[in-house]
Amino acid sequence: MTGQALPAAGTGSGSGPDRGSGRGEVWRARALVAGRAAVRGLVIAPVSIVAGIPLVVLTVLAVSLLPLGVGAALLRPAVGMTRALTGWQRRLAREWSGVEIPEPYLPRAGRGRLPWLLGDPATWRDLLWLLVNVPVGAALGLLPVTLIGWAVLGVLSVPGLALTGDPFWPFALGFGVPALALAPFAGPALLRAQALVARSLLAPSDASERISALTETREAATDDAEAELRRIERDLHDGAQARLAAVGLSLGMAEDLVREHPEQAIALLAEARQHSGAALAELRSLVRGIHPPVLAERGLEDALRALAYASPLPVEVRYEMAERLPAPRETALYFAVAEALANVLKHSQADHARILVLGPEGRPGRFGRVSAEVWDDGVGGADADSGGGLGGMRRRLAAFDGTVTVDSPVGGPTTVTMEVPCA
Repeated sequence: MTGQALPAAGTGSGSGPDRGSGRGEVWRARALVAGRAAVRGLVIAPVSIVAGIPLVVLTVLAVSLLPLGVGAALLRPAVGMTRALTGWQRRLAREWSGVEIPEPYLPRAGRGRLPWLLGDPATWRDLLWLLVNVPVGAALGLLPVTLIGWAVLGVLSVPGLALTGDPFWPFALGFGVPALALAPFAGPALLRAQALVARSLLAPSDASERISALTETREAATDDAEAELRRIERDLHDGAQARLAAVGLSLGMAEDLVREHPEQAIALLAEARQHSGAALAELRSLVRGIHPPVLAERGLEDALRALAYASPLPVEVRYEMAERLPAPRETALYFAVAEALANVLKHSQADHARILVLGPEGRPGRFGRVSAEVWDDGVGGADADSGGGLGGMRRRLAAFDGTVTVDSPVGGPTTVTMEVPCA
């Protein structure tokens, strides 16, 4: 027993130096944190003053000279340099303080450069940040190094004051030691405070986020509409138009042969009838692709039941809505469900699928929104961010503030949920 107790005693006697070295590592780490915060503050403070004041002056001067036609030449570089400075601030806030500041700038969307800059609220928020950041950035940037300086000065002055009998040496000790202990924590906190002030002014406002979202949605809807028009034009040119041209050619040849070779004329007329029937079928198919007649005449419920009936996979349809949606939303939701069902047929290897449509009365907590769920018992693993059909569904519904969510674990089942506002 005594032999077993000796190593423990030896370990205990050695724990004193270990604890001392551990405390030394902690203090070195804290000193490194405080020093890093002081250096970073010394970067932020002078940039806030040296870059901020000239840019404020230049921007104000450019705006005041706009009526004279001279300000435009100054405003463009002033805004460009300001946005470069705010980009630098965003990067420092993210890397040094972990504060994310998204860019709020609106897309140009075909506008002239000057109207775009003047009409963007973020331009004026950047100018406000420049004004605020001159005193705030300078003060919060200099405080970490100032705190360290005061702490070191207070601690180092204690021996001299005590030897000379100065009665104020306890005050220097009482001030220097707490300041030295707080420096590792206060420095990063001050830099984070500067980053949070910047985020309050530089981050997108709710209005600018809404405008950006609407602009992107409008551009996506325009691109989709142009692509759809090109598809319709291509289908008409390659399909129905070619068949109708063949009908005209056959009728012209039959007209020349009807007197001398009536049998050949009859054959040409039969061929023309076949071409006209095929052209009519293609036109009907094209019209159904643009807007299914059953959707316009009988509503979304019957259109979805027709979609399920035409599917080679057994599809159950549950429709629980009291009223019809507005026609554009109804059409968007129909084609989104059709795309989701097409994905089930192509990729899921499912044996059964279900379409469930719920109005706001069947969705507690989802006031004013209609949802359509397409469920299948397939292999799962659908990637919501892969683009393709899911991307098209998202773009189509985004025009109405709609959303698409996918729950598809590997092994299944898969549920694609689409929601749109009722109005």
